[in-house]
Formats: sequence, C-alpha cells, structure tokens
Amino acid sequence: MRIVFVQYGDYRFAVQNFAAGGEETYSAQRYSVDIVAELAKKHEHVSVVCVNADPHDETLANGVHVQGLRLYDQVSVPELVKGVAALRPTHLISRSPIRPLLRWGTGSGVRVLPLLATSFPKVTRLATRFRYWQTARALSDSAIQVVGNHALNSCLDLRRIGVPPRKIVPWDWPPMATPSQRAAKQRRSGGPVQLFYAGVISDDKGVLDCLGALKLLRERGHDARWDFAGAGDVPRFETMARELGVGDAARFIGRIPHKQVLERMNQADLCVVPSRHSYPEGLPMTIYDTYCSRTPLLASDHPMFRGRVEDGVAALVFRAASPESLAARADELLRSPELYARLSASSEAAWQKLQLPVRWGDLLGHWLDGDDAIRAFASRFNLASGSYPGIN
Repeated sequence: MRIVFVQYGDYRFAVQNFAAGGEETYSAQRYSVDIVAELAKKHEHVSVVCVNADPHDETLANGVHVQGLRLYDQVSVPELVKGVAALRPTHLISRSPIRPLLRWGTGSGVRVLPLLATSFPKVTRLATRFRYWQTARALSDSAIQVVGNHALNSCLDLRRIGVPPRKIVPWDWPPMATPSQRAAKQRRSGGPVQLFYAGVISDDKGVLDCLGALKLLRERGHDARWDFAGAGDVPRFETMARELGVGDAARFIGRIPHKQVLERMNQADLCVVPSRHSYPEGLPMTIYDTYCSRTPLLASDHPMFRGRVEDGVAALVFRAASPESLAARADELLRSPELYARLSASSEAAWQKLQLPVRWGDLLGHWLDGDDAIRAFASRFNLASGSYPGIN
C-alpha cells in the first residue's frame, strides 16, 4: 500500500518535538503520531501532507515521508491535488473535506477515507448552502465506503447536508485521562478568581468575548484573572485587553504541553469554552479535559455542544458572542458554593455521556483492512445502526 494523509497539523513538528523529549501539545497527539509511524513499518510508503505548515519535503527517522505547504496562501488546491497525485497513493486519508482532492481520488481508483473533525453550521446564505451540497455530493460518491467525523453532533451535521447516514461513523480519541483520577472540588474562598482558556487565540473562538466578560466581572467586584493558553494573533488581543482596561488581569501564555493544560485547568476556578457559532467546531477536547480536571465548565451555546454539554451538569451554558451572558453565568457560579460543588461532582457523569464506541485508529485500521472489513464495521457503528440512542 501507498498511504497518503492530507491534514492540518504539522506531523514533522510533532515527531521532532517528541524525539527531543517534548510533551503532547493536545490530547491524543502521540497516539495519532504513533499509529502513522506503525503504518510506515508495514507498508510500502506512508506520507503526511500538512497543508498549514512551512514548506518542507523529507523522510523522517520513523520512515514517514512528510511534506509541508501553505494551502490557499502559497499553494492552490489544484497544485495540492497535483502534488498528492505525484505520491502515487493507493489509499488517501483526507482529514478535511477538500472537494477537488476527494473527486480526484475517487475518479482515479484510489481508496478514499474522509476522516474529518469539522461541522457544517446551519446557514441562510445560498452560496454556503450550495458549497455544503457540493461537499455532500463528493462525500456520497459510491467509491467512498465510509465518512468519519469527530463526535456525534458533527456527524448529524453531515446527515443534515445530505450524506447518507449509513456511511457516517462517529469517532473519538481514546481518553488520556478520566475524571475519576481527581477528587471533586469545592469553591475556594478568598483570593483572586482564576479563569482559564485553552485553544486558538481568535475572534471566532470567543477570546474577545472572554476579555469583555473579564472586564464585567471585575466591575462586579470579583478580583478576576484570566490565563489564555494557545497560539494565534496574541499581540492584537493583548492590545484589546489593555484598551478594555484589563491588560494586567489577562495573561497570554502561549502554547503549553497538554499535561500542563490539565494541571492549569484543575488549579483554575473556572474553565471556559466560548466558541462562537461561526467557528466550525466538532467537539473540542478542552470540554473533555475540563471534565477530567473537575473544574466547572462555562460553555457557549454552540450548536455542536447541544445535547453534549448539559446546562447544570458539570457546566453552565451562556449565549455565544455575549460577554454579558458569560459574565452573568460566571458570577452566578462564583456566588454559589453549592452549585459549584454540584457541577464539579457531576463531571464524571458528563464525561461518560460523551464517550463513543469507535476510536480514530479503529476506524482507520478497519478501512485499511479492505472493503469487506469496513462495510462490516460501519454496519455496526454508522448513524443508521441504532448504536446512538436519542438521536433524531
């Protein structure tokens, strides 16, 4: 087999980081890196094409060939397709629904696995709805046996835009931690209130909403501090924090190892996942991590969280893109030690509710085993299988 992955995320950087003794920067990173490395030991050729990395083209010590490029910036989609074709894949795993790439694969006799982690928000714009229709048509091609997507709600999005439910298999990462590893928490009395955010530093992820809420919490008498872990347009948000008068209370600490994320979550008083509806979430691992930390969660009402994050069970839900709503829910929680303790105690039940039977590596492995193997596997775990009670 000649296997090619096309993905966002720099595989070369991850391998080099681990080789230098570095730690995971997000949950299950080492798991996915090792699975790809094991494939390189067994098959003729394995490539990972990273579409948001600085240009590179080399074979790593673990046998995986890697390429980096800047799609839509320095490289066009037709150039990407041409480059993938030059690798002569027999098996193509596309981590993003790049339609020309999918169409090239299915039209060239290459086995194609869309292994996604994205959502398709409801929209009214005709151009976006047409693009969704085109994506569904590409994913529904008879040459594609199965379409994987991360978490249940994102799979329901695929069904809504027109992908047949018998093709759609929800997947998840294996748990790297569980809530049972930590004791439930009580609200600390006295001292500053520490809030924590981990993720991309951007508008769509709700970082500006957090800064607005921080200002409101301080105006309401809370000595609130907020740490933001992650990469993005940090200088712009530091400027915004100063303009809002919270520059001294907002710290942008950059990308940190996943192990430190869990520790900081546990040490914080509140963890926040503030994604706006415009951000194409699957189900962010920061929700799982917050439940494992036992710190109560404040989550936006993003459509991908609906039914997965329940208001009053380990979390309080606020209106996305509303600093006022976020601050009000935080204030409510900080003023009620009983509510705080109840949310922390219920985090294990909330975490259990998120668990799915299929792991990323399971779906990939059964697909690589051939048509019969993936058909049998998908029949047990696709959206039409009855394995997911409560979905409409």
